[in-house]
Amino acid sequence: MSSILQELEAQIANVSTSVEKTNIGIVRETGDGVAKVEGLSDAQLNEMIEFPGGLTGLALNLEEGEVGVVFLGDGKHITEGMECKATGKLLSIPVGENFLGRVVNTLGEPIDGKGDVSAADQYPVEKIAPGIIKRKSVSVPLQTGIAAIDAMIPIGRGQRELIIGDRSTGKTTIAIDTIISQANQNKAAAEGRLKDHKPVYCIYVAIGQKQSNIARTVSILEDAGALDNTTIVAASASDSATNQFLAPYSGCAFAEYLMDQGKDVLIVFDDLSKQAVAYRQVSLTTSSPTGT
Repeated sequence: MSSILQELEAQIANVSTSVEKTNIGIVRETGDGVAKVEGLSDAQLNEMIEFPGGLTGLALNLEEGEVGVVFLGDGKHITEGMECKATGKLLSIPVGENFLGRVVNTLGEPIDGKGDVSAADQYPVEKIAPGIIKRKSVSVPLQTGIAAIDAMIPIGRGQRELIIGDRSTGKTTIAIDTIISQANQNKAAAEGRLKDHKPVYCIYVAIGQKQSNIARTVSILEDAGALDNTTIVAASASDSATNQFLAPYSGCAFAEYLMDQGKDVLIVFDDLSKQAVAYRQVSLTTSSPTGT
């Protein structure tokens, strides 16, 4: 009997307890891809919120008694009274060089059917940009491969360039041709035919386009041998307004990772007018100011 008591005492002595604080909220109202959640007192702006079924939400509207959370996916199964949990992490996506040659969605998940991608790091979708003093002046030209543009319009690595025009005037064609040109220049430099050339990697962000158009772009880049040099972030017209709104930020996260590795990056947003429409829709559904 004494041996049993000794064993029990030893097991009790080895028991360790820990306290974990979890920020739990209750869905008060849901609709139009938005949930009004009560109880998330410590939620931060742009924090990821976990919902049942593996759905992730984004805290966009912080009010005194509730938090407006937009769904990053299909939230039709979310109903009133369900519990959700704050993760304590701001929205971030997996990034890495392994994403070159792949097609991913806004959350960095591959959608091209080629399997999973091993990520090198997690980058926030919103990051404070380096100050003007830290930036180097634009000094290296970027060749688009289109003689008329390269001859008349000086474009350099590190600058922004707006391609503006009416519908079906070739704006996307210019961007795709530029991406193909970078891949050809990289190949020529690797073969020793182009000296003193630092490779340029490309990020193409498709916002609000038809899936057929995105698939056509992927096919064009693949046929031209430029897909291995490019990461495509796709937020098609069938995706939610939240995904279309966040797509440029995700594209920047991929580009910033490559930039931090010392690489030059060309990023194409096609197009930002659809992103502005998506942001206005998200703002109206969350009842937040549309002009900020």
